[in-house]
Amino acid sequence: MGYSTTNKWTLAAADVPASETGDKLYFYVQAYENLGVGATDVEKAQYLHDGDFLGSAWSKSITLTV
Repeated sequence: MGYSTTNKWTLAAADVPASETGDKLYFYVQAYENLGVGATDVEKAQYLHDGDFLGSAWSKSITLTV
């Protein structure tokens, strides 16, 4: 999970899962009117995802092929 309060987000190289040629990574976006709570971006995103908050519909996926 990622978290941003702007319209940009960067996946750190250290957070890219191990992959092999031909693997696909799928990315989706969901927006909330509330701010996340937590010490890390993952905790903030999880707080919103797991909480009783109304988020937007999930975006269409963006697919990256290794």
